[in-house]
Amino acid sequence: MDKPISPSLRTLGAAIRRHRETAGMTQEYLAGLINYSKGWVSNVETGQLCPQKQTVIELEKVLGLPEKVLLDILDLVKYEEPHPVVAFERYADAESRATVIRQYHALVVPGLLQTADYARALIAAGRPDAKPEVIESLLAARLERQDILSRDDPPTLWLVVDETALLRPVGGRDVHIAQLDVLLEAAGRPGVTIQVVPLVTGAHAGLTCSFTILSFEDEPDIAYTEDLERGYFRERPELVRGWFGAYEALHMVTHTAAASLEVIRQIREKL
Repeated sequence: MDKPISPSLRTLGAAIRRHRETAGMTQEYLAGLINYSKGWVSNVETGQLCPQKQTVIELEKVLGLPEKVLLDILDLVKYEEPHPVVAFERYADAESRATVIRQYHALVVPGLLQTADYARALIAAGRPDAKPEVIESLLAARLERQDILSRDDPPTLWLVVDETALLRPVGGRDVHIAQLDVLLEAAGRPGVTIQVVPLVTGAHAGLTCSFTILSFEDEPDIAYTEDLERGYFRERPELVRGWFGAYEALHMVTHTAAASLEVIRQIREKL
């Protein structure tokens, strides 16, 4: 099933395409002016991507448009509240195409390795007013993402997890134990590396938020973060480099992969 597209984003994209063509610019030429890829411009013009406000301001300038011609359309997007499952679909699509997935999680086990009971407990706790059918839809979407790890060409998975996340008994003792067992099993698979930031570590680069960096065979890297209501994509090369820098800084304070497995085992044995 095709992903629903925001009417306002569709309108914004059509306006950008119309003004680009009027200016006699190709998608590739426009992309070069604002330091994005041709694919990014194409996705914006079809309503698949929502550009940041500052980027829209840059588009107005390079297209020679009066101030707020495009910004007024962008402002309409904030009044649209898509279903949470739909809002996450773009990330899930990008994740399914990635060849390398790098993630840091400060508070919980990464979604790609969560058990159903662990994931359900997290989703329900984060949305106390949500109807059961919404919880189950979100759960199904999260579990479906895990299929990429069992396909013939799974992505390489590099996970950095704060020890705090491993200690938190999400869902209760039995769910906690089962979740740690899944992590131990997953770490033994080819292409999956799990490293733990020790609890005794002081301030480090991951205390601001959890994040993901997706790398592709023939597309630019993408960095992704999220809050309770929506996700945020960073696609400009200089911004993605900043997230790579944070990821590399985290590796300076993690246990080795082998030592990390021992940490998980010790936590498991104490339960």
